[in-house]
Amino acid sequence: MDRFAEVLGAFAAKLTANKYISTIKDSFIQTIPFTILGSIGVLLGSVVFSTNGLGGIEGFEYLLELTPWFNQMNYATMNILALIIAYNIGRNLAISFGREGNYEGMLSLVCFILVSPTSVTTMFGDVSQTVNNVLSTDVTSSKGLFVAMIVGMLSITLFCKLTQIEKLSIKLPDAVPPNVAKTFSDLFPTIIVGILVSGIAFGFDKLVGTNISTFIFQTLQTPIAIAFEHPLGILFAAFFAAVLWICGLHGASIVTGIINPIMIMSLQTNMDLIAAGQAPTEIMAKPFWNMFVTQGGFGCTLALLIAIFIMSKREDDKTIAKLSLAPGLFGINEPVIFGLPIVMNPVMAIPFILCPLVCCGIGYAAMYSGFAGLIIVDVPWCLPPVVNGFIATGGDIGMVITQLVCIAVSVLIWMPFVKIRNNEIQN
Repeated sequence: MDRFAEVLGAFAAKLTANKYISTIKDSFIQTIPFTILGSIGVLLGSVVFSTNGLGGIEGFEYLLELTPWFNQMNYATMNILALIIAYNIGRNLAISFGREGNYEGMLSLVCFILVSPTSVTTMFGDVSQTVNNVLSTDVTSSKGLFVAMIVGMLSITLFCKLTQIEKLSIKLPDAVPPNVAKTFSDLFPTIIVGILVSGIAFGFDKLVGTNISTFIFQTLQTPIAIAFEHPLGILFAAFFAAVLWICGLHGASIVTGIINPIMIMSLQTNMDLIAAGQAPTEIMAKPFWNMFVTQGGFGCTLALLIAIFIMSKREDDKTIAKLSLAPGLFGINEPVIFGLPIVMNPVMAIPFILCPLVCCGIGYAAMYSGFAGLIIVDVPWCLPPVVNGFIATGGDIGMVITQLVCIAVSVLIWMPFVKIRNNEIQN
């Protein structure tokens, strides 16, 4: 066990220290307020103030006039998510190179637009018409996330390397204001990166016959999304995160930094369908992880606390459970993970790994069968279980029942291991 933990720990440490993975993780964390704002717009505009909500009740039809207000909130956040990520990637990656970041964020955004198609073909009546000098929401929304990440990381890495070449830096007299001098010192690296990125995009279009942005979406982003939308995808992610936790590493932080782009895509798909008056289709939308994998914290440890209160005879465990209950309700379970401990504990590792997998299976089955509603709203990760499911699904009772079942099943899974700990103290 120690040898395995040492090897896995070294691997996870490299992942955590990798500037590109850290950049992606930080960039998506910074979008959380915007996705929640967009979700509020969908919830109010398409669920409450709509024909399916209060606006559909006789005497409240005037509320339908408020729908555009809330739809705009969704459009101004979720439909420009790739632009936000393009800037964040550039800024955060530049900071990891020791630079200030804001300028690089703007450059990353420019490079993203340089490789993006700027024409849209649509139907006006029965006539197909191409509109030029526009950006489609297929580019600026979550569908463009992978392109934004790849282009941002490549272009800013190159830019930061070029700025280290002294011959490419323009030196101005000391009398010149620092902000002006800095702009000119970055001039040649910016021009080189811009010409190179646009040249690659132009050449790719001519040689391959398709835009590089479209190519990346079809050959990389779509297959990864399809693979992860399969239930085995979330099960593997949950298993890997659990093993990292057992070794004392923050597994959820490492794993969610990788899977968040896909889960955000699924969330936006559902939000767009709801806004268009259609039924959502995606199960693995972003809050799924917090609703089923981290009930009370990773490992469904809220159920562990309940199991301890029910049948533990150990005063030390009861004390830890009492101290852990309040933070556990809001998804913070480090007190119980390191207090019992669960870390480096082969016996407690079994239910810690098993509970998230079982809950994921129950949640997926309930949503796939239609018993529980699908996710249409992003919610803060710290909302308590059941509350987060109720809000994320727009008030679906089936989801509430499903989460309660998951908690009950998790308690049953944890109970035998609490009893084992009782026997340990007796012996």
